Amino acid sequence: MTGSVRKDKKTNKYMYVIEIGSKGNRKRKVGKNFKTQREAKNAMANAIAELQKKEIKLLPKNDLTLGDYLDYWLKTYAMPNTSPNTFNTYERIVRVHLKPELGKIKLQELTTRQIQDYYTDKLSIGIEKDGVFSGLSAQTVKHHHRLLCKALNDAVDWVFLEINVAKKAKPPKPERYKITTYTADELKQLFETAKASKAHYPIIFTGAETGARLGELRALTWDDIDYSNKRIYITKTAYDAKSGGVKIRDLTKNGRDRYITMGKSLLAFLVEHQKSHDEAKKGLGNSFNPLNLVFNNQNGNFFDPREVLKTLKKAIKRANLKNARFHDLRHTHATLLLQKNVHPKVVSERLGHTKIGITLDTYSHVIPSLQENAVEVFDELLE
Repeated sequence: MTGSVRKDKKTNKYMYVIEIGSKGNRKRKVGKNFKTQREAKNAMANAIAELQKKEIKLLPKNDLTLGDYLDYWLKTYAMPNTSPNTFNTYERIVRVHLKPELGKIKLQELTTRQIQDYYTDKLSIGIEKDGVFSGLSAQTVKHHHRLLCKALNDAVDWVFLEINVAKKAKPPKPERYKITTYTADELKQLFETAKASKAHYPIIFTGAETGARLGELRALTWDDIDYSNKRIYITKTAYDAKSGGVKIRDLTKNGRDRYITMGKSLLAFLVEHQKSHDEAKKGLGNSFNPLNLVFNNQNGNFFDPREVLKTLKKAIKRANLKNARFHDLRHTHATLLLQKNVHPKVVSERLGHTKIGITLDTYSHVIPSLQENAVEVFDELLE
């Protein structure tokens, strides 16, 4: 069950469309004539809730297994309410881990102890025949716990259960991931060695200069670049679909676009990069890069993120720097700005964090130096 809201071109008012059922047996429920997008979304949410109630009544409550319920939860909640990447993660956790271990237990007979034992089993480390260590990390098991808690909370809301037994289970405490950041000089070294790859250097350079995520950069088109206002608009992200190929997801919320202001070096770089792109398109024809991507492979299509990472790793090794992920370019961007006393709110907006608290929590390692700078400034004022 999925829903979408759009403006009706005939009436200039908003409408919603809810898709019910699977391919070959799909039905639609339509609501029209809403003055605002918010009204249409609220009405759609109420309509979906009513349809879910009707579906729930058809399920065998007493005989329902956890596996059957999780399949239903994926279809009813996760698919229409989470991003494609998140849904794929949930689906894999259910299919590969939860159903094989706990799936046959009746939903109403599931206990906290069974869930706790599941966490212990998943964490336990043994050695397989080929010498590969088995067992999941504490962080991964905690993701399983969060999924179970959410799914069983919904089971309580939908009157499948009276209590959520996962709430009392104790997931492992994962060690906080240690982010890798580079100094300004180290970043310059990385840029020099990364230039060896004409194909991937532009996306690596832009990633460090903007702090944008790899998926956001993969989806970037030339229409998103506003040279006159020195802005890059981040409105979408690219992801590899489970069924194959690359898909685009809209990131725009509440009608507001997120943008990143460009500095002189990035602005000049992208101007030259576009000139090279336009020359290639002129020589190869309109069939080259039909999606108008800023960063594309030799065929004019989306980059494979694995190839970008491989290039980055080689550049890091040649520069004799500590190992890092592409996402660590984002961390480096934020850390360097904070170290130069750029306000955390500005850094948060550039990164696209929903709350400034996320920025402060993530980059708490920078805060002590900021405090020291603040004290020095205050001392100077009183001298």
